[in-house]
Amino acid sequence: MAIAMAGIAAAAIEAPSDTMATDGWLRVAVFVASAFGLWLVVQLFRVVSFYEQVYKKTQPTMEDIPGLGWSCYPDGRMRFVNPKALEFVGLTVDEMKRLMETGDTAWWQRFVHPDDLERSRALWKHSLSTGEPLIDEQRVRRHDGTYRWFRDSAVASRDEHGRITAWYGTTVDIDDQRKAEAALRESEQQLRQLIDTVPALIWCATPDGKPSYLNEPLLRWTGMSESGEMTGTASPLAATIIEAVHPDDRSSFQSALGQSFKSGDPFMLKYRLRRADGDYRWIDGKAEPLRDTDGRILQWYGVCLDIHDEMQAQEAVRLADERLARALRAASLSEMSVSIAHELNQPLQAIVANANAFQRWLRANPPNLERASRTAEWIIRDVDAAADVVSRIRALFTQAGHSRQLIQLNTVINEVCELISDKLQAGKIRLEVDLDPSLPSVGADRVQIEQVVINLVRNAIEAMHETPVHARILRIATRLRSPEILEVAVSDRGHGIADSDRIFEAFFTTKKDGIGMGLAICRSVVETHGGRVWAEDAPGRGATVTFSLPVESQERDRELIGGGSLIPNEAQAGDENKRLPA
Repeated sequence: MAIAMAGIAAAAIEAPSDTMATDGWLRVAVFVASAFGLWLVVQLFRVVSFYEQVYKKTQPTMEDIPGLGWSCYPDGRMRFVNPKALEFVGLTVDEMKRLMETGDTAWWQRFVHPDDLERSRALWKHSLSTGEPLIDEQRVRRHDGTYRWFRDSAVASRDEHGRITAWYGTTVDIDDQRKAEAALRESEQQLRQLIDTVPALIWCATPDGKPSYLNEPLLRWTGMSESGEMTGTASPLAATIIEAVHPDDRSSFQSALGQSFKSGDPFMLKYRLRRADGDYRWIDGKAEPLRDTDGRILQWYGVCLDIHDEMQAQEAVRLADERLARALRAASLSEMSVSIAHELNQPLQAIVANANAFQRWLRANPPNLERASRTAEWIIRDVDAAADVVSRIRALFTQAGHSRQLIQLNTVINEVCELISDKLQAGKIRLEVDLDPSLPSVGADRVQIEQVVINLVRNAIEAMHETPVHARILRIATRLRSPEILEVAVSDRGHGIADSDRIFEAFFTTKKDGIGMGLAICRSVVETHGGRVWAEDAPGRGATVTFSLPVESQERDRELIGGGSLIPNEAQAGDENKRLPA
């Protein structure tokens, strides 16, 4: 603008005054327009120069590309290779110029591994013919002869008509990445082989409980094929697994597993699972969740252990124990019968002898009433002696034990629950325990009270053999009835009690193989401890047997009645001998 104003001023000074009116102004106007055009050209040149200067200083070049950078003509002839690429393959700039001048389009193939050459050549030809981007991975020989894995990426540059003007590419070293991936695959393969070799049935599930993996032993054990059920979605697979569980265990299996998936608690259950040959076998199933640092569940890992043989061995041992117990009871009864017969033999013989003598005295002519009366007194004494023997026999079942001490009934009951856990599991019985934590100590013989609880619990288990599985519930409860009395109640869901008054009588039983002494002994033990025991039908179904014990802090009298012997003492024997007839 300054140039234009200066031109106008100069034209006004130089122009004659007489010509200003005619053509002077025309020349001024032409000069001003020329000056203004010159100013525009100068300004445009300054802007372009500034742009080129900034662009050249800031734009990256092929030499700045990380990795091996290169560029080719549309026909594949090399036009540029950055220094990093030349350094890697061991070529000098002059050697590279000679290769470029010869127009050899396959010079790079001498550096590619022979095993990768055919594939790389085919991909490069395909990109040159179609214009599609090149993406390839191959091994390239370094200047020291070592091959390393590289990833080639190249795209075509096009003009405004879509014609390819050049190819620009980068070759990135991925050798370390490939080695890490290979090591990871090898580690995964080793882990999978380890899991498939372990003699256990292993499975995995997602945090919401959908099966995600079954190891090879589990697939073989259940008969599932990896190409069959495992290729389906998680829902059909879960349904297949649940269907393989024994119908009697299916409900408890789904309930326990669902509760674990919902709460995140570990899963533990013994159930029966169908094997590939159709047999159901006992399984000890366990599962634990894998959590992240925030406690969120990432995966469930479970294991199934085949314990069928172990369960059968335990059942065989249990049956052997029961047979041994029956044999011991029979032997004990036989021994007790012999002892009873031996002890009662002497007074009964005396009774018979005196009765014969009494009869003779009455048949005498005349009857000797005095001698008959004396003989009758001897008969009464002999009967009393027999009664004493029976009392001593009963005393064996009413002894207070040899070591009474202060015990906690809740502790005893918990120990009994552990002892009978296998029987509960075998009978599919759910145990409910309601123990009053405020129970005081009681002075009792721990072994005898434990035997009482075990007897009542075993009776409750046997009473529910015909009860449906879902309704088999055994409940043990303790409570403080009063400050002086505490109670223990054992309830079942069996068929109930037909005669609650007679079940505690000796030799009364409702079992096919029972002898009717269990509850009688329980009553004797409880009564010896100063308590009582009773039974009643539960509301709806089943029965409840309850016994009470007094709250004591001192030991009771532990002396055995009559010395605990079936044999009369010398004084008794002498007295009995005196009653024998002459």
